[in-house]
Amino acid sequence: METLWQSEAQGVLRGHEDYVNINVRLTEWRKTVIDAFHRLFDETPFERVSKTALLAAIHPGAKPKEVPAVVAPVVGRTFREVLEEWKEENRNLAKDSLRKYDQLATMMEVWRPELRPEQVTQKVAKEYQQHLLDLQKSDATIKVHFTGLRKCFEQMNLKADMPWLQYSAKNAPQLDLEMEEVRRLISWRPTSEVLAEERDRWLFQMFSGRRYEDLEKFDKRERINLTLEDGSKVPALLHAQGKTGNDAAVPLPPIAVKIGERWGWHFPARNWQQRGDWIKEIAKGAGLTREWDDRLITGGKVVHNWRPIHQVIGTHTARHTAGTLLKQVSGGNKALAKMVLGHADEDVTDRYAKDKARLLAPAVLDAWRVVLGEWYDGEPAR
Repeated sequence: METLWQSEAQGVLRGHEDYVNINVRLTEWRKTVIDAFHRLFDETPFERVSKTALLAAIHPGAKPKEVPAVVAPVVGRTFREVLEEWKEENRNLAKDSLRKYDQLATMMEVWRPELRPEQVTQKVAKEYQQHLLDLQKSDATIKVHFTGLRKCFEQMNLKADMPWLQYSAKNAPQLDLEMEEVRRLISWRPTSEVLAEERDRWLFQMFSGRRYEDLEKFDKRERINLTLEDGSKVPALLHAQGKTGNDAAVPLPPIAVKIGERWGWHFPARNWQQRGDWIKEIAKGAGLTREWDDRLITGGKVVHNWRPIHQVIGTHTARHTAGTLLKQVSGGNKALAKMVLGHADEDVTDRYAKDKARLLAPAVLDAWRVVLGEWYDGEPAR
């Protein structure tokens, strides 16, 4: 037999009469599959990409395997069209919020492409919930889907407060690092410039409370000096709270200022998935091997998945770590974490949250001093 396939190159050898066209087509297919996978992963970064969803993304016109016995006539707008309209009217929200319900639209295109939002009844909602459970979607994900259904109803001026459109979920605990593990990241010597930037970016996220997409929009003018009650000044970052419109200010420990200065207060856009891979590589190099139960809760049942934290850590871990450590070293003072993470204040009379920052800044910096020890006014290793 003549061998015409080369495994290493993943292509057909020259001995085949049509090897050029076949290899071009294979390359196109690989790109199609990879692009579809990345798009789905970016839409739901904390969930596995299912084979069903991937096939639907690659073959958008394909019919599902299971077709309802009675197919209702196609009327009205699709879930995606309604949600796109909602996103257009809420462009001020963060990227994560805007794309949160895309997974609902994608799933509906696979599950029942002929179904329209106004056709969702209690029976349909129950069937959809069971479909998601059969796919082993987490309770947190199912809750997002049902919130998306309510958004569709609200966008179409339909009643949306029915009990059967609610889904209560117990969220699995999120990973946060311990003080010693944070110090290991700081003292770890990067093996490349890109890993140095990612390690510093992750630490800056933790100190500033910023989400990863917020750093892409960071403006140097947000860097201010906050005047305290005693007249002294501390470096801080302005933080606009999306829900209230208030301006808050987050005091920065000296190490955060040095990180900002090291990179010229510029944190360029990076692919979310690539950043996740980099921080995992960094954490492994720093020796973060503590076992963590990266559990999945679906249908109220817990599926345990113990792994070393360098396999679990992600960009979102920075904010979780900040909130946990600030509460831990301040005797449970939630106000410190609330301010640093930029959570909206329920007091609508507090129109200028920098006033609160002036009162809390010393306590925030004292907390970081305890967390960081000798690294408080140091600089991450190079």
